Amino acid sequence: MEQNTSFNGSAGVNYDSEWRSKFWEYYRNLVFAESLFIWIISVVEIPIMILTLVALCALIKSQRSASVFVIHLVLSDLIQIICMLMKTIERSSKQQNAYDYSLIASVYFMACVAFERYLLVSHPIWYKSHHSLKVSCVISVIVWFVPLIFADQSIGCFIPYPIIILCFVGTRRGLSHAISLTSLKRQLILGSLFLVLLTYMFLILPFVILRFIIETYPKIQNSLLFVKAVYFFEYLMYLNPLADCLLYLFMRPDAGDLMKFDHCCCRTDTHQNSRHSRDEHSRDSRATFACCVSVQNPASRSQTACSSV
Repeated sequence: MEQNTSFNGSAGVNYDSEWRSKFWEYYRNLVFAESLFIWIISVVEIPIMILTLVALCALIKSQRSASVFVIHLVLSDLIQIICMLMKTIERSSKQQNAYDYSLIASVYFMACVAFERYLLVSHPIWYKSHHSLKVSCVISVIVWFVPLIFADQSIGCFIPYPIIILCFVGTRRGLSHAISLTSLKRQLILGSLFLVLLTYMFLILPFVILRFIIETYPKIQNSLLFVKAVYFFEYLMYLNPLADCLLYLFMRPDAGDLMKFDHCCCRTDTHQNSRHSRDEHSRDSRATFACCVSVQNPASRSQTACSSV
């Protein structure tokens, strides 16, 4: 009995060690794939973000109509990419803390963009009288110190979620009563808020929830399926800087002209299609009328044939 017990115990140890070796081998493959993915998207994201920052700064100097919060949002995303690249070379707690700091800052800048759009629609008089470049810069400096308050990344990233939703709902209701805004301006404001909401819900929030689950139940990290889910949503979160750069399109002074151009192209295509269908219908009706006439007057057809002969 003792021999059997020892034999079964050694088999269990060997099976457990074999499973752990496979787990860590798969984990190393995931880490390598993550590093490769980060370098690929960094080659695409960094030039786009630098061009977006230059364009937004030039837009503020020329018209001062662009959002200062969008500039700081893209800047925080740029810090995230730099931290990700450094993490692929050497993983340390300082790099992770810097990445968490820039991630929390970017989420709060997204909330600032949503709140600014809400004030523009719901309280336009107060917004025009109190909004200035200096006030936006002061608020942005304050936001950069906000991540230092939170010791937990999950809590710090989850707090702006209700603010973004409330601003989106309030802005959508306010647009129905905003008489001074044109339809194109309404679409631009609502489109920028919708982009912020989608970016947060589908690119940031899932990873934040998984991070909170890991901190609450650390043993769940031994599940291979959970590790796959974490890396998948982490890959999605790495695409967040590209989505934030799209906010520049809603800040451009010719954004309304671009939307008008698309609308005119759609109307032109519809008009051409309807005109083409009307022409075909008229040709078919003329052909049907000619056939009816030829059937009703056979004598005329015979006379025509004789004359031709």
